[in-house]
Amino acid sequence: MKTNTRLAPVPEDTASEPLPSRATGTVPRYEHTGTHQHAQFTSTTVAAPVAGEMTGTIVAPLEAGELPDVASIRGLRLDQILLLTTAALVLVIVGLLTALSAVSTTSQFEEASATFTERTQNHARELGQTVSHTLALTSATSLRDNNYAFLTDVARAIIAANRNILRVQMFDADSLLVADSDPDAKLGTASGGRKAERAIQGAVFKNRPVYEFQEPLDYGSQSGKGLIVISYSLDELQHQLHVLKENKDDALRTTIRNALILGLGFVLLASVVAAIQSRRITRPLGVLTRRVMQLAAGDLSARAGQATGAGREVRTLSLVFNHMAERIKVLLEDVRSKAQLEREVSLARTVQETLLPGREAFQMGTMRMAGVVITADACGGDWWFRAPLDEQRVVVGVGDVTGHGLSTALVATSATSGFASAMTMREPDQLNSQVLISALNITLAHLGRGEYQMSSALAVIDVHTGLIDYAAGGHPAACVYNRLSGQFASLPARGPLLGASVSSQYSSRQAQLRPGDIIVWYTDGLTEARDAAGKLYGTQRLGAAVQTNAQLTAEGLRDAILADVRAFSAGQPQRDDITVVVAEFSTAS
Repeated sequence: MKTNTRLAPVPEDTASEPLPSRATGTVPRYEHTGTHQHAQFTSTTVAAPVAGEMTGTIVAPLEAGELPDVASIRGLRLDQILLLTTAALVLVIVGLLTALSAVSTTSQFEEASATFTERTQNHARELGQTVSHTLALTSATSLRDNNYAFLTDVARAIIAANRNILRVQMFDADSLLVADSDPDAKLGTASGGRKAERAIQGAVFKNRPVYEFQEPLDYGSQSGKGLIVISYSLDELQHQLHVLKENKDDALRTTIRNALILGLGFVLLASVVAAIQSRRITRPLGVLTRRVMQLAAGDLSARAGQATGAGREVRTLSLVFNHMAERIKVLLEDVRSKAQLEREVSLARTVQETLLPGREAFQMGTMRMAGVVITADACGGDWWFRAPLDEQRVVVGVGDVTGHGLSTALVATSATSGFASAMTMREPDQLNSQVLISALNITLAHLGRGEYQMSSALAVIDVHTGLIDYAAGGHPAACVYNRLSGQFASLPARGPLLGASVSSQYSSRQAQLRPGDIIVWYTDGLTEARDAAGKLYGTQRLGAAVQTNAQLTAEGLRDAILADVRAFSAGQPQRDDITVVVAEFSTAS
């Protein structure tokens, strides 16, 4: 059964039916429904892809080299490492204990200093309050009568009666010095910004540290209150702190000396124990090392003896080594088998690449096409084919065998051969896409016995008139873009997967290409590529890549699409084979 689809105006006598409407400057997004696809058009913009392509690589097993030169290895032996480690550990522990003792001694000194300082401050405060209060009571009348000589005598009497009080000063309400026990003081000088309020602060009097205790003096003056300043000596406090510091230094020296002696004794004892233990461990390890070297040299009979006297780990290592030597024989056989399999895979890949068209562009009349298959593994299940059918028609096919591995590659290779064989079954004028896809389905069904299925899209194109006859089985619809009008369309075709049954039915459709049309066939490995976030590449971005690079040649557009999907999934492994085939139809000459 055949149906026609119109991509451009055709003569009235040509039966056709319209494709989904075109939209200028839009990008198609294809939604899957079973084995069919429908195109939706939404605007989008993508960056120009980076040129390049994906490649697969087969890593061959490394060949065995010469034995390592163990004599050239430099460094400490295990027993030396154990000895040095034990000595270092002992020294660290002793050092930490010494530091802890030093910190404790210093903390005790600081605590005692703080306690004594606080006690001295309290004593100075109590004495200052008592003296200043008494002095305030006895000096108020003399201040009102301006009897400054009496006040000076009282101040000097206080100094004489208490050896810890070095100086007594009195200021009137105008902050002027009216009495001072210091004979060198000059009366009438200002208080230097002192406020008439109770306070205590550190100061220096004749190069001696003092506490200055201030007490307001209320003697009934309208100008305010006067001020009494008593300087309390800190000589006793400094002496006591000096004694405490000397005691602290003595304690630290004693602690460090004892720690050094104790540490030296511990190091000697630990060295003897470490030497004995390391000898018990390293001797079996040396024997085991020699057996390993024998095995590395190819002596598969090398075995380790019982590591008597060593720890459980060393005895376990000897047992594991003996087991490993037994397993190596089996592993060598596996390696040989794997190498043979890799050679077969490499041969299969070579055969597959030989049957697939090359990367060079194919030109026939007004039609130019280029395609490529990028496999995810050493061998892939994707294929594509193109060849002239006669003097004015060219046939192109794309397929994707379900699954991965060598078997799918063989099926894909057989499909490629079967496609070429189907072209010789009838005369060229009797061949169309329906006949070719039906013959390919029968070939695959007999070959795979229903176990292998394949999606495929075939097209027969008249390079002179632009008439395209196409069919598909469970394959994504080709994307069509006109570089002149900027319009998108597709080539949808219904049909089941190939290879499921010899009785599967397929129909073909026809459409008319216009000058400037670009057709892009692809497999789902392209649109299902994922980025780091797991997002699919999708047909929408594919359409954007086609639109952005529509002015390139067929091979240039093919490479641009591959570069764009590689940039999209940068850093992510390729999950499936990718096939891209681009055909461009130009005006007939």
